[in-house]
Amino acid sequence: MSLFGDEPDSPARPKSSLFDDDAAAKTNTSSSMFGDDSTAPVDASSPWGFTPKKSTGRRSLVKSLLANADVPELYVDSFDRLQAGGSISAAHTKQLLSDCGISGSAQNQIWDVVSSRGESATLGRDEFNVTLALIGLAQEGEELSLDAVDERRRKLPLPSLPTPKPTQPAPSSHSPAQSGAQASPERHRGTPRKPSFGAAFGENDPWASPEMHKGHGHLNGVGSAGGQRTTSSFTTHAAEPSDSTPTGTYNSAPSGNSESAAWGGPGSFGAEGGLGSSAVGGSAGGFGDGDNAPTAPHRAVPPRAASKGAEEVVTVNILDEKEGMFLFQHRNYEVASVRRNSKVIRRYSDFVWLLDCLHKRYPFRQLPLLPPKRVQINGNHLAADSSFLEKRRRGLARFANALVRHPILREEQLVVMFLTVPTELAVWRKQATISVQEEFIGKTLPPALEDSLPQNLHDTFDTVRAGVRRSAELYIGLCNLVERLSKRKEVIASEYARFSQSLTSVSESSADTYAIDTNDVPLLNEGMKGTAKHLSTSQALHEDEARAWDEGLLEDLKAMRDSLVSMRDMFDRRDRLARDNIPQLERKIQANEQKLQGIKAKGPAAKAGEAEKVENAIINDKQSIVEQHARGVFIKECVRDELLYFQHTQYRVSRLHQDWAQERVKYAELQADNFRGLVEAVESMPLGE
Repeated sequence: MSLFGDEPDSPARPKSSLFDDDAAAKTNTSSSMFGDDSTAPVDASSPWGFTPKKSTGRRSLVKSLLANADVPELYVDSFDRLQAGGSISAAHTKQLLSDCGISGSAQNQIWDVVSSRGESATLGRDEFNVTLALIGLAQEGEELSLDAVDERRRKLPLPSLPTPKPTQPAPSSHSPAQSGAQASPERHRGTPRKPSFGAAFGENDPWASPEMHKGHGHLNGVGSAGGQRTTSSFTTHAAEPSDSTPTGTYNSAPSGNSESAAWGGPGSFGAEGGLGSSAVGGSAGGFGDGDNAPTAPHRAVPPRAASKGAEEVVTVNILDEKEGMFLFQHRNYEVASVRRNSKVIRRYSDFVWLLDCLHKRYPFRQLPLLPPKRVQINGNHLAADSSFLEKRRRGLARFANALVRHPILREEQLVVMFLTVPTELAVWRKQATISVQEEFIGKTLPPALEDSLPQNLHDTFDTVRAGVRRSAELYIGLCNLVERLSKRKEVIASEYARFSQSLTSVSESSADTYAIDTNDVPLLNEGMKGTAKHLSTSQALHEDEARAWDEGLLEDLKAMRDSLVSMRDMFDRRDRLARDNIPQLERKIQANEQKLQGIKAKGPAAKAGEAEKVENAIINDKQSIVEQHARGVFIKECVRDELLYFQHTQYRVSRLHQDWAQERVKYAELQADNFRGLVEAVESMPLGE
């Protein structure tokens, strides 16, 4: 679900559940969100398997699916050549299907979808666009469904079409310019319409689901390992880091704290993303950018985000097989970047090494955080289960994406090599020349830099530091709270499943219970089975909503929490590492100058070379003062730049709340439509009146 970036278009694939989840659907409803599965019963035209209130709901869905999409010119030109009176007849459409070289079953399936099972005798421009998209999918061997078309709406397939014959010959007196002028009004029929919260799916995605949250990929990698969806509580109180782990990891929490058992610590928006995008990104999971989608991108791009690395997304996937000897086995991770066209294998210790180098080279920058290597409670390490491994994988993905989004760190050679060198990192480290000296060493201070810094910069630092420290604590609590809410949603879903199973069992014994007169028992059983069916649908919705909370909102909060804790740690490092001994050097210089005057006063009686030695000490101390002063100015500038970069996280917060609110509306509407169907399903139950 996420709140922050788009992933590359993924190839369409068959869906096994309502929201394109990996888990198999537990109900008998259609596997397609639009209910166009060829195996679905007639009354499954509604996405939840109940009879819609409006019989035209399916037809309007086909009509609105690509109404506001940017269709290829091939789609527009084909309709303009075939249309007669603004529509295309069924005969011409079927002839086009037969001439495209696709199988007969595919032809029948496409016609059933676009004609709403024979309800439409003609196709308008919008329905014809869906037809061409389905033809292209059939020629590519992909799934034929409205779900598949919705997933490809941003890059519709280009079908291979025969040369169509126009239904009406164009007058020879018309010039090409006139023909284009006549066709231009048709092109405007696909302009977006205003949003409408009508019947369920009467228009495409009436909830305007955030693009980054569709499919709940959340930029942490496709096909992530581990079926557990729980995320941990996290705490990072100020504590001295251990010798084995650099500061900036979740292990900075006190080992005795009970919350550290489930680590859930600070950690970047999955990808400039938000609730449910996306990192959510890419696959819409059945919720495309419908008529309610705003014409401009929902998330305003921060002024500084239009940079080289703003669009980069790094995925981290855990590999199944372990490596190493029996007692020294470790897990590997596949780290991939589409932007860099790279895919490398790294282990957890490689991430730790990289962060340690960055701490030495960039101590005054906002460095991302690493998840812990092991779970620890009161000093005792627990065995790492699949749930913990999944949490650690997500933490590593947040770490990598925070690096590639930072304007300085993404250009660092160590980061580039970490993401692109295909060899084992330990081997590369032995061969490469690595410099981890502080970034300011050898840097000349520009004459006007110090004067350009605000005079009240120290006051600003103190103010921001206090706010960051307080906000970090609050976001840590928010992550714990949202995790509990997500688990509670899962518990509610399981209770709905028990409720449904119990009703089914009751219906099986109704004939024996009311054996005296069984005339009304069939209607009674039908009503109870209908209730059980809609409870199962509600269970699926609760499960998907729990997954959306876990993979979307919770990851977004953790990303924001990580950013805050990174800033808090940066200020702490500044206190430790930004100190200088300029006052001591000034006193030493003053003493040496007095000593030099005394040596000169002695004249020839002074020891040979003593004056030169004192003069050199004075020169070295003055040079050290100049260098330390320049370093102090660079540190101020660096921290100021980090604050400016951090300032844009406020837009992440805005997107987080906006996208989360939209998802709440979506699931509320889906639950409401499901139970409206339940009302219709139980209306025929006998009342004995």
